[in-house]
Amino acid sequence: MTRLMSFISVILLIAVSSASFAGEPTFPSPLPDKLRVCADPNNLPYSNKDQQGFENKIAEQLAQYFHLDVEYVWFPQRMGFIRNTLKNYSDETGRFACDLVIGVPTQFDIAATTKPYYRSSYSIIFKKDGPLGAAITQQDVAALPDTVKQSLSVAAFAPSPAVTWLRDNGFKGNTSYFRIMNGDAEDYPGKMVNRVADGEFDMLVIWGPIAGYFAKSNPDLAVISMTSEGSSVFDFPISMGVRYGERPWKKTVEMAMDANAPQIAMILNDFGVPVVEASSAPLSGDDDD
Repeated sequence: MTRLMSFISVILLIAVSSASFAGEPTFPSPLPDKLRVCADPNNLPYSNKDQQGFENKIAEQLAQYFHLDVEYVWFPQRMGFIRNTLKNYSDETGRFACDLVIGVPTQFDIAATTKPYYRSSYSIIFKKDGPLGAAITQQDVAALPDTVKQSLSVAAFAPSPAVTWLRDNGFKGNTSYFRIMNGDAEDYPGKMVNRVADGEFDMLVIWGPIAGYFAKSNPDLAVISMTSEGSSVFDFPISMGVRYGERPWKKTVEMAMDANAPQIAMILNDFGVPVVEASSAPLSGDDDD
């Protein structure tokens, strides 16, 4: 009887142990010891060293799902970012510096991309009590009288699809153009929104997540998400980036993205990121990895 009870106890222990692990996902790729994320140290609303950006929050969400700690490898998101982070292999450690970029364009040619997890668009941002205060759509802005257009002080980053739209709609002569990557690690595009809030510029055309984030904390600013017009495409999907040739890790990241889709959507919403439906041809992740 004692042996029988012992045997039953062992069977019950195995059953309980199996049940406790039944809900744990099985990933295509073995998990690393840490979730090493490649990120910019000073580029809100995406990321910064204080981990205040929405990409920081998404990284934390994925790490929680993986039961891993997040470790950042910081490098300004300028020329050489991928080379110095995702593709930076160390003989000393026997691994790459980091394994995941939280946000890259879906059609990215220097890293493999997951399927998209959000789509945003270029946006027009302006003061609600300014000369564009009544505008609701980009067509409203385009339809302004020429005298009003020429009285405006406009800013945009070049190159971008929005530059052509500005030139085609009568803003060519009064637009100041800025470089999205100017070499100054202490500068970041979001600073330009403050110049609109301060009245230096009447209108700014900039990538939607930047406009939405800074406008959310400044109720005096309005944001119009642009929609594609003919061959002019303003909305683009965003994916996560991994190294080419690491298909199992890419699939593992995509599993985590799917499992945490509601939480990721909430993070984007909390940060004011304009998430739009596709008004241009949909793009998929890079399968040639």
